[in-house]
Amino acid sequence: MGDKNEKYIHYINFDFLFYYHLMCKKSDTSSTTTTTEVEGTWLTNCFQSGDYYHIHSATVTGTDVVVKYEWHTDSGCSTDYVMWEDTYDSLSIGDEITFSDGTKGHQFTLNIVNLKLTPQIASAVSSLNTDNSCGYSDWALNTAKDYTGKNCSSTAYPVANTSIQGLYNLVGNNLFIGTLNTTGSYPTEVSTTITYVKQ
Repeated sequence: MGDKNEKYIHYINFDFLFYYHLMCKKSDTSSTTTTTEVEGTWLTNCFQSGDYYHIHSATVTGTDVVVKYEWHTDSGCSTDYVMWEDTYDSLSIGDEITFSDGTKGHQFTLNIVNLKLTPQIASAVSSLNTDNSCGYSDWALNTAKDYTGKNCSSTAYPVANTSIQGLYNLVGNNLFIGTLNTTGSYPTEVSTTITYVKQ
């Protein structure tokens, strides 16, 4: 997701490190396919970004997708800080893409259902309330708040039903995702700095 404000800003994207290494070569087909190859749960290892340690997961059930970004304060990802949970529906797999290394993936679209943030430690609750983040001054421990369509620290988040365009690269049990766009155009690259592994 872009570079989140390390306290609580969350940009719509399956990862938040902008290093894209696999360039698309061409679209091989204009037909759509089913969601079968991405069905199930995909999980990253614990990794550091900025001041926090992260675990990302994506669960695909039919055309529904739930993506979680767990932030932790320790290198073992055992001490919770906050959790972002993005829910989407209407997943549609589009054109097959061949990348420059010969591996394949697909363009895809989905729609935003809701975006939620849950503070999981007292210091996160305090920071969110002090800043009146997303217009809320009543953040509470382990209680999710919906920030879909809200302005949070100068970042305007998309409203529900916003259409998202994406791109993935599937290599065996490893899934790589590009930036999620709301512009109507598909990304042309994926990030290989964060690997989602099929569970």
